[in-house]
Amino acid sequence: MTANAANPINKVVGIVKNGDRHLKKVTVVTVTYNAEKQIEKTIKSVVGQKFNDFEYIVIDGLSIDGTLSEIMKHKENIDVIVSEPDGGIYDAMNKAIGLAKGEWIIFINADDWFVNDMVLSDVFCNKNIDVDFLYGDNEVYNGVKSIFVPVRPLSKMWQRISFSHQSLFSKTRLMRKYPFDVNKNIVADYDFYFSCYVRGFKFKYIEKTVSVVSVAGFSGLSFSKRTWQRWMVVAKEWPSIKVHAFYVFLFLWHPLPVKLKRVMKNNIKIFRDFT
Repeated sequence: MTANAANPINKVVGIVKNGDRHLKKVTVVTVTYNAEKQIEKTIKSVVGQKFNDFEYIVIDGLSIDGTLSEIMKHKENIDVIVSEPDGGIYDAMNKAIGLAKGEWIIFINADDWFVNDMVLSDVFCNKNIDVDFLYGDNEVYNGVKSIFVPVRPLSKMWQRISFSHQSLFSKTRLMRKYPFDVNKNIVADYDFYFSCYVRGFKFKYIEKTVSVVSVAGFSGLSFSKRTWQRWMVVAKEWPSIKVHAFYVFLFLWHPLPVKLKRVMKNNIKIFRDFT
């Protein structure tokens, strides 16, 4: 199937609810590429929300399967659909940030979904929130069942991200000012959130499970590459003694043969604790 046959559009399509688009409380974004079998569950979890003051943006990377056809089945409930080539997930997310009309923004990408239809209402209904980020817990779906994953303390953000981005609401103006660095590969979100934490932006925990994240959506990059990129971010933003000590350890560990690295990862408890 050719790209044109699979995709009836290749530019921004304005699918507008209730007249012209205007400012909203929340923008929900779904970024997708070749997710024909997963996208419908994601879309239904968003458009089924019992909350009126939000918009929905779907960014498709010019999928060559039936993804766009699935999206178009729900076009009456989607405010903006974009289907065109992009430079990867963070480029697509930046594109959505530029289009967003919401005060807050959250990314529920293909193969992720809201835990129930009351999430947006529970978080935002009749509430004035004077912070930069709101974050809750999430569940991880392994193909059989969902497993609850509580947030980690922000004080441990230097080890790894404390929450999933699917359970995080960010101020759109902030994300527009500091877009994702598309050169950061899989850690651009961690780079942004950790930088904001170090610089004193306000994070608030909400005692609520926000989203379900599919294991299939997790990055396929090796453990060593993920860890290395994450610690490059930490060393840049927070050059403390503790960080530098482990950064040196990673530098020495990184070139070792794969099998030896696996042994170290599985058998040295202190290494586990730090990563």
